[in-house]
Amino acid sequence: MPALIRICPGGLTMSQKPYILPFVFGILALICLSIAPYLVFIYAGIEKEMGLAQKIFYYHVPSAFSMFLGSFLCFVFSIFYLWKRDKNCDLWAACSAEVSLLFGTLVLITGAIWAKPIWGAWWVWDAQLTLTLILWLILAAYHMLRTYIEDAVQSARYRAVLGIIGFLNVPFIHYATKLWRTHHPEVVRGEEISLPPDMKIAFFFCVITFFALFFALLFKRVSLAKAQDELESLKAEI
Repeated sequence: MPALIRICPGGLTMSQKPYILPFVFGILALICLSIAPYLVFIYAGIEKEMGLAQKIFYYHVPSAFSMFLGSFLCFVFSIFYLWKRDKNCDLWAACSAEVSLLFGTLVLITGAIWAKPIWGAWWVWDAQLTLTLILWLILAAYHMLRTYIEDAVQSARYRAVLGIIGFLNVPFIHYATKLWRTHHPEVVRGEEISLPPDMKIAFFFCVITFFALFFALLFKRVSLAKAQDELESLKAEI
């Protein structure tokens, strides 16, 4: 099977290389996920005003960072696709968008769980929340375009444009509390992190944990997509 033994730039075959990275990041994510609850619920102190509801912050904000990371990768690979028309760029952009959508869903769910005891409502039409919902809808539309448009080239071109537009929304989400009056608390903005040392350690550990999980899922999704493409190519050759 010539297609399966093609050599990649890294020196490993396509059938080997994709499985190494998801394994490494998967093990790292598993270890970190088993430690994170101790740091969040035992090591880090309880915030005076919000109480235990503040604990969701350690999962909500890293989920948002992971969503932004996925949107950024989709943005970069979409630009390269429109420039080079390389199918691999479209594949990486699509997988990044899928993982970003997953973490975006976590952002919306954890945000609602935090908002109910603090604001007394699951959802408010706050600028930052609304912009986050718009990004989630763009990522969902991206996935739907891939599913329902039969022309692969046309689908990739439309999705590349949508992936670029989606990431342009991210700076507005990040700086929404500065640009508009919002209900959303401003804890992490730029270089300023207004947290006590114990909370800061737990927070950064959770960010590392979620990034490890993000890359484990992304590399796994890419390896599956590549395997599917190779299978389709082999079917076409028969």
